[in-house]
Amino acid sequence: MKPAIFRTKLAQLPRSWAFWLTLVLLGLVRVVVVEDGQKTWYLFLSAWEQGRVEFVNSVTGKPVLLEFHLPWAFQGFRAFTDPETEAYYTAGEYPWNQALAREKRKTLDYCSEVGLALKLGSTWFRVEKGCLRLRLLWPP
Repeated sequence: MKPAIFRTKLAQLPRSWAFWLTLVLLGLVRVVVVEDGQKTWYLFLSAWEQGRVEFVNSVTGKPVLLEFHLPWAFQGFRAFTDPETEAYYTAGEYPWNQALAREKRKTLDYCSEVGLALKLGSTWFRVEKGCLRLRLLWPP
């Protein structure tokens, strides 16, 4: 292909419906890697998928549920537990869910000696005496 023709074709690309469709689709995809120290999983999720982490607090013995979304990062966190366990995490000094709602992260690490369950989209991961690491690869 001659250089002039190549430049013309390159200039027409942004007007192409395929170009714009590809950009829209890339904007809707979330690529997350989940690692447990031995295995690695790659998940292709949509921007509106949710995540959740379930575990039992080892001090209070009460269940904790954390939920989050993936619009541009791991964000929109909310916690559900009893008042005693919430006070354990916050020392009663601040409203937990208001603080969590401001968090935005590209990496999450969850560890438990007792066990935890993590759900991303429709996929569940479980670990006992170990950790799960989540990294949002796309969007960067």
